[in-house]
Amino acid sequence: MPNRLPLVALALAVIGCGPDGTTTPKYIGHGGMGAGAAFPMNSAEALIGGTVVGLDGIELDVQLTADSVLVAYHAGSLAELTACAGKVNAMTWEQLAGCPVRGEDDTDHAIVRVDALLAASGGMELTLDVKLFAEGDWWPYLETFSDALVRLHRDRPGRILVECQVDDFLRLLQRKDPSLRLYLYGTQAEAAIRRAATSHYAGITMDATGIDGEQVRTARELGLEVTLFNVHGWFGERPSCRAADRLQVDRIPGR
Repeated sequence: MPNRLPLVALALAVIGCGPDGTTTPKYIGHGGMGAGAAFPMNSAEALIGGTVVGLDGIELDVQLTADSVLVAYHAGSLAELTACAGKVNAMTWEQLAGCPVRGEDDTDHAIVRVDALLAASGGMELTLDVKLFAEGDWWPYLETFSDALVRLHRDRPGRILVECQVDDFLRLLQRKDPSLRLYLYGTQAEAAIRRAATSHYAGITMDATGIDGEQVRTARELGLEVTLFNVHGWFGERPSCRAADRLQVDRIPGR
C-alpha cells in the first residue's frame, strides 16, 4: 500500500481530526475518492481510484437489483443521477447497463457491481452503506438483500463491513452471518450508542457534527467502533474526530 503519511498530514491540516494518543483513525475514501473528486462518487473511476492513493479503505453506497446483484448507487431514484427512471431494485443488472451515471462534465460512468469491485481492490476494506429502496414487498426484499450480502462476505471473508440505518435489516444480517461486522448508522448519538451496544453490533456511523468526543469515548468503552463522516472543511481540533476509529474523508491529497 502507498505511504499513508501524506494523507494523514493532509487530514490533520484540512479536517482538523487526528489521533489523540489513544487512537489512530483509519482513513476511508467517502464514495471512493470523496465528494471533491473529479469523478462522481460511487463510479468505477472514484472507487478504483480510492484503492491506490494510500487510503485504509473505501466507502460506497450499495443497492440491490431485481436479479439480486449488489451495485454501487446512492439515490432512491435512477432519475436523480441517470437518464433512466424508477428504482434500482426494479431493474436487472443487464438493464442497468443502459443507465450510466451522468458526470458534471457530461461524461457517462457505468454503475459498478460490488463483487467486481471487491475482486479488483486487493485486500482493502470496503464499507458498504446499505440503501434500502424496495420496489416490491418489504420483508422479502430485506431477505433477498441480506442473502446477497452474506454470499458476498462468504466469498471475501473479513473484507467488508456493513452500515445501515434500519435495525430490522441489521438484525437479519446478524442472524444469518454473526461474523459480519455491522454498524448502526445513527442520527442521534446517545440513542445510536445505546441501540448498537444492546444489539451487539460492531459499531456506529455518525455525522461528525452530531457527536462529541465524550460520546465517542463512551461508545468505545462499551466495545463499539466509531466511524464518522462529514469531516471535510475547517472544524478545528474536533474531539470526536480525534477519538474515532474511522474517518470517511472527502479530500484526497493531490486529487
